[in-house]
Amino acid sequence: MENEFLTFSNFELLFFGSMALLLFVSLLILKRFIPFLIKSETKKRILKQYMAIIEIAIWSLFTIITIQQLSNSNKLYSWALFLILIINGFWILWFSIKDFIAGALFKMHKDFREKDIIQVDNFEGKIIEMGNRLLKIESDSGEVIYIPYSKLNQQTIIKVHPGEMVLSHAFTLSTSKNEKSEKLMEKIRFEVLSLPWASIKRPPKVEIIHEDDNSFIFEIKLYSLEKQYFFKMEQEIRKKFEQN
Repeated sequence: MENEFLTFSNFELLFFGSMALLLFVSLLILKRFIPFLIKSETKKRILKQYMAIIEIAIWSLFTIITIQQLSNSNKLYSWALFLILIINGFWILWFSIKDFIAGALFKMHKDFREKDIIQVDNFEGKIIEMGNRLLKIESDSGEVIYIPYSKLNQQTIIKVHPGEMVLSHAFTLSTSKNEKSEKLMEKIRFEVLSLPWASIKRPPKVEIIHEDDNSFIFEIKLYSLEKQYFFKMEQEIRKKFEQN
């Protein structure tokens, strides 16, 4: 007697296996090339956040169709696919709500408030919004960083005293080519550090970004405790080194 649970069609298995492989390759190609077509960084971040959910939804739909087609010929296989679909459903649910739960717990402790300055991993900035899923902080250079609450559970969060928050300001400087670039860079660093408004904790960054027959163009990044000092610092450096 033929066991109905083990009845299957080699053609069906080959067909759906080939379709699964084709779907996998197609999704892989889309994941690689779609970001190159999107110019907006915000839209790229949104796509990256929801790509996993889109993939799971597509695979779930494929699984449902496969179950419907195989349920008459192979009950054991169809039940296994149904179990996979249930597991995927729970995974999607957890993926959707884990940041909400982590966010609720983060706010419940009341250890941090808006305008607090924190350091998380390699990021440091001021909390500007505590959303439902994401913590939004602004770095010293004005960049806005979005951190999922679930990531905060895996990181050490350091609360920085406002007086220790170092701000930054960058500008370009054109100088005459009367000496080697390395020597000029060292002179610029020394001059910045000699200014009373410069941060002692973070030395200035000086990089050469262009060179021609007559001049160098440097990018200089200044650090200070107050934004109001940057204009004075930049003017002093320009007065000393800028090409006339």
